[in-house]
Amino acid sequence: MFIYSLPKWNKHISIKTVNIVVTVFYILSIIPMLVIGHFDWLSADDLAQGGPMIKYYESTGNVFATFIMAFYYAFDFYLRWEGTFFPCLMYRFNPCVLGEKMYFLVVYEMIAILTFGVCYFFRTLIVHVFKGDKKLANIISMLTLTIMIHSLPANGPRVEMFYWYTGAVDYTFMLGMGLFWIGLLIRAVLCDDKRSRVRKLCWASFWGFWLGGANYLTALSLAVISFLIIVLIVLEKVSFIKLENVDVERKKIFNLLWLPALFNFIGLLASVLCPGNASRAGQTQGFGPIKSITIAFYYVFEVCINALTRWEVLVLLAIVAIIMWKLAGTLNHRFEHPFIFSIFALGMMAVVIVPPLFALSNVDAGRLRGYIFMNFVLMMVLELMYMLAWGRQKIEGEIYSVRVPEDKGSFAQVGSTVIALLTMILVFGSALCVKADPYYYSWSSAFTDVVNGNAKTFYNENVERLAVLKDDSVKDVVLKPYSVRPEIIAFDDATSDPNEWINYYLAKYYEKNSVVVKSVSE
Repeated sequence: MFIYSLPKWNKHISIKTVNIVVTVFYILSIIPMLVIGHFDWLSADDLAQGGPMIKYYESTGNVFATFIMAFYYAFDFYLRWEGTFFPCLMYRFNPCVLGEKMYFLVVYEMIAILTFGVCYFFRTLIVHVFKGDKKLANIISMLTLTIMIHSLPANGPRVEMFYWYTGAVDYTFMLGMGLFWIGLLIRAVLCDDKRSRVRKLCWASFWGFWLGGANYLTALSLAVISFLIIVLIVLEKVSFIKLENVDVERKKIFNLLWLPALFNFIGLLASVLCPGNASRAGQTQGFGPIKSITIAFYYVFEVCINALTRWEVLVLLAIVAIIMWKLAGTLNHRFEHPFIFSIFALGMMAVVIVPPLFALSNVDAGRLRGYIFMNFVLMMVLELMYMLAWGRQKIEGEIYSVRVPEDKGSFAQVGSTVIALLTMILVFGSALCVKADPYYYSWSSAFTDVVNGNAKTFYNENVERLAVLKDDSVKDVVLKPYSVRPEIIAFDDATSDPNEWINYYLAKYYEKNSVVVKSVSE
């Protein structure tokens, strides 16, 4: 009916430009989170776990002796209460061992290990396995991290995944280490240097054991990977599958991957058979194994997709899809089993939900929902990679019968247009959401409470509390309630009940008769 002409977008965005933009954005976005970390404060749980180490270090001043004692305290805790021995050990290396004011290091440590793990994993997969572009691997890593960190739900997951050491080292730290371990297994086979391959195999065995004793979400998912490794070794032995572009020396290392898998199983077995698990299990009630597995698959859709996936996650995944399409055009490896991989991805999304359902019959804790969300994002990115690579190979191989030529250094016009459009939608939508709710993203939450002074007020009130708690003349401590509670760093607080476990550990650590929190009116 109408004939009209509009200006057309005729730009080809370079891969280098996108790489720089997403990397700079990621770095800038975590700065507010690092800044507010300087106003973070340790919790009673940190004192319960790290308190003996703090006392020991204060009395001896010997770093090496304190390091050795950490293993003793971790083993004691393992025997009495908790089978996940790797977190039990890491609890003792809380930055607060060096003093309460060193607690700001927590968020630096967690963001660093998560960033390292994600980048190491994707670089290994894309560059070392598929011989893809390093810049594309970095873009995918940065976008994945952006979703994982900044789209975390508020009121629990953020503080427990990055600012509460005991929870963060149990989940965020272990997620990063788990991804590093998988990358290490792959590099042990594909590394060019023979000695380096052997070293990586040894390190993979070492870390495989420790990660078998990680939280059960991480430990169970890595046990699945270990099982699949053994299955692949057997299938290769009987010539059911064949390794691509692997010489005799690398094949030998591949056949030795049963070693880190075995160490991983041994670690998991040591964790499951821990004497302390029995005493802890008596205080919780979970579902049976069949019910836990069934509900876990349901929760992939109800919790991961319906409850935790917001609009910006979908937009960012759409951008990831464009990147993956570009990457797929450079890959020579054939992707021929989309159904099998989709079942695997769905299974890996569900497997991390099974342990809390089996132990607690819920996934309500912030750290659980945070870990489940991050794992879901990771598997969605991998699912996109496989499906788009398979789809592009099908289209170019069966429809066009030839690979469509394109500039290796930039995105095609259509891809560039879609990236630009999705970026504008993301910026515009984010501006509206942050305007309506300053705590919408992790970065905006941190930025808001730093700028409005709530973070500083929260920190000063903790310093005032510390002065009272360290006053030897006061044995029955009455603390004032916080006047502000910054969303991203405020965790559980003591109550008016001196018998509450938080109050109990505060009193025990600071050698008081009792600790309560009461307002002046009370």
